[in-house]
Amino acid sequence: MWNGMKSVVFCTSQRFRFELDEFVKKLKERARERDAHIVVFTPNFEGDDPALAQLHERERLNDHLYRATVAGKVYDHLFRKVRVADICFIFNKNGYIGINTSGELFAAAILGKTIYALDKRMLMGQYPHDLYEEPSPHKLVHEIVESPEDLLMRLL
Repeated sequence: MWNGMKSVVFCTSQRFRFELDEFVKKLKERARERDAHIVVFTPNFEGDDPALAQLHERERLNDHLYRATVAGKVYDHLFRKVRVADICFIFNKNGYIGINTSGELFAAAILGKTIYALDKRMLMGQYPHDLYEEPSPHKLVHEIVESPEDLLMRLL
C-alpha cells in the first residue's frame, strides 16, 4: 500500500456543518481501517451559533458577532487550508453552494487543485426555495464523489 500522505480541504455552507462532520468522521474511519494517513482540513464553524446556519447569508450578517468574524474565517480557510491542501472537496449537499464556498471553489481552481464535489448540481441563491443553477462552477469540478469511501479511494 502507498504510505504517502494526501490532504483534502472541505468547503461547504455552514448550514451543512453537521452533515459534513458525519462525512468527515466516516472518511477518517475508512482511512483508519485501511491504515491510511490523510490530512483533513474543515471550515472553522466554532463559535458560530448553529441557529444562524439555517439563515441566508444576508440574514446572518445582521448578527454582530457573525459579521465581525466571518471575513477572518473565510480568509483563514482560503489561505491556510485551501492553499495548502492537495485536493478540494466541495460539500454541496442538495447541490447548494453559498457565496463563500463559491469563492473557495474558484480559488482552488486558480491554485490548480483537483476539485471534487458531492453533487453534480451547483445551485446558488436563497436556500432552499429560491435557487438557480450556476453554470460556471461545473467547469471547475473534476469529478462527482458521493461517499467517504469513494473519496478515500481518490486520496490513496
